[in-house]
Amino acid sequence: MITPNESTQCLNLARALDLITASRTVGGTFYVYNAAGHSKSWESFVAEYPLERLQAMVRRRSFEGA
Repeated sequence: MITPNESTQCLNLARALDLITASRTVGGTFYVYNAAGHSKSWESFVAEYPLERLQAMVRRRSFEGA
């Protein structure tokens, strides 16, 4: 289980990395959407992209851009 702060960090990093473009709650379940419009539940997304992975992706992007 992730904290609300970690969840916010994940959401912001995923948006910065263009992994998600939109989000909404449907029937009490939070969904995120990619650029193609495909949805994924938040639980499924954070299982695939935990905070540590998103942070590493940002560091790698920053390193490659430097």
